[in-house]
Amino acid sequence: MTFEELQDLLAEQFSCDTGELGRGVTLADLGADHEDMVELAWALGEAIGEEIDESELSDEATIGELWRFIRDKAENAEL
Repeated sequence: MTFEELQDLLAEQFSCDTGELGRGVTLADLGADHEDMVELAWALGEAIGEEIDESELSDEATIGELWRFIRDKAENAEL
């Protein structure tokens, strides 16, 4: 998954433009609630082929932090 693919996924889920999704934007800024976090965990897991539990995600996380988390999760899955 690329950063741009992450932005596309978030833009679709939160009905916004990818231009609004800079690395410093938090999921809370996008209006993420518990249901959004569950859906996001599922969508990200599907995208990287690794299960992600919504408890691993925080609405206070920035998109940059989420990107690092996804990269680390995907790299560890390959080991």
